[in-house]
Amino acid sequence: MGSRKYMHNGLIVDESQLPNAFESRGFLYADGFFETIRCVGGSIPLFHLHHARISKSAEAYKMEFPDWMQERELQGILEQLYAESGLHDDARIRLTIYRDGQGRFAPETNMATSVASIEQVEGNGFELNDKGIAIGLYQDLAKTPSRISNFKNLHSQLYVQAGNYASENGLGDVLILNDFNQLIEATSSNIFLVFNGALHTPKLESGPVGGVMRAAVINLALKLGIKVYECNLEAHELIKADEVFLTNALRGIQWVASFRTKRYFNKTASMLIEELNKDLTTV
Repeated sequence: MGSRKYMHNGLIVDESQLPNAFESRGFLYADGFFETIRCVGGSIPLFHLHHARISKSAEAYKMEFPDWMQERELQGILEQLYAESGLHDDARIRLTIYRDGQGRFAPETNMATSVASIEQVEGNGFELNDKGIAIGLYQDLAKTPSRISNFKNLHSQLYVQAGNYASENGLGDVLILNDFNQLIEATSSNIFLVFNGALHTPKLESGPVGGVMRAAVINLALKLGIKVYECNLEAHELIKADEVFLTNALRGIQWVASFRTKRYFNKTASMLIEELNKDLTTV
């Protein structure tokens, strides 16, 4: 087996050719963001949504893109990374984008630089979890909505602490609240509640990450004639919901089986993931 492959600034490189991460602004100041992408059999579904979020993130961070980070060029490079890595079936790509150069808190340049890693994942396409997960609430820290709260920022301590809490309490995931005590997301997923067949999900203004799969599910639901409400949600509404499911770009849709003593089924989640896979095969 050859050395593990990475992408650095548009080129496929070995680990020995990567820059010194400890001198980067990404490591020193968390001055950047990242994107998690599922590669399905060598191609990247929904890349237009991924690139749209990358572009909005860069705009919010006031970063400039080099030419190779335009949508078509970047997708081709990431698919080349998959091909040269000798992987089979599906893979997870972590694309980290941070501001180049020096300058401490006053950057000398706003040009973006990037590193991508890739690893194989189980499955072929998006599959619904056989066993529903148990969720809880994380209330030790809250997320403050801001102009960068909808992006996958490198400063992720809130999510690390929430993930730690979930593990310590034997939960599959926990839900994060904003400063107004509203439900906004899980540790690495967006959340949907189902009431009488309609989907309810926290609006972006309340502070969740603007997930790629969140957008894909909303678009799909509207296409299928399902009502979708982007709104403020509070914890007590989890008890009233008929179903709860989580979405992210790596797993697709995960159904939630329980919150405290409340139990849920997965009729809507099952239907949506089936339709999602149909949609992706026709793209």
